[in-house]
Amino acid sequence: MYNYVVTAQKPTSVSGAIKGNFTSPTDVNLIISKSTRLEIHNLTPEGLEPFLDIGIYGRIATLELFRPKGETQDLLFLCTDRCKFCVLAYDSEAGEIVTRANGDLQDRNGKRAEVGQIGIIDPDCRLIGLHIYDGLFKVIPVDPETGKLEEAFNIRLEELDIMDIKFLHNCERPTIIVLYQDARNARHVKTYEVLAGERVWLGSLVPNEC
Repeated sequence: MYNYVVTAQKPTSVSGAIKGNFTSPTDVNLIISKSTRLEIHNLTPEGLEPFLDIGIYGRIATLELFRPKGETQDLLFLCTDRCKFCVLAYDSEAGEIVTRANGDLQDRNGKRAEVGQIGIIDPDCRLIGLHIYDGLFKVIPVDPETGKLEEAFNIRLEELDIMDIKFLHNCERPTIIVLYQDARNARHVKTYEVLAGERVWLGSLVPNEC
């Protein structure tokens, strides 16, 4: 005798939520990730209306919207807890979601960051960055002309106990700000500029205590 085991109830715990123009340039969407599912809602004068509910093969860890040069509506970048990523777009003519890019960001060696996966996108859509492993910041360059993703690479971080990372706005080069904690439990911030072509940091500012 064989048993077939399946989850009867859809996930209800919300792991992420973002707002943008995903389904069309004029639609305002609320996109919610619930473990292995993605819910897309439209914002209307009457409130939120469910639009799409799709399953993802993996637990969603990172969920970000971005709009590369030449696009009229937002694209959706998501990465699972097993480091599988994809870029999704909504085709309004076909009425379906299409996959623009996908890949695997897992490294053979590396200790997973205790804070969990952090995924961020440069406000000018030049880079996608992820902090998955201690001491490493993974960079996915975005072609400025076509908006296509290029080969990912790692840049080493001096800081190990990282609490959060964000991209800064209005910077000539892609710049991240890192909030980290030292051995004495003092917290600091440091900024790095990324030179994607050379796959290195340009430099950093002196850390400031919070």
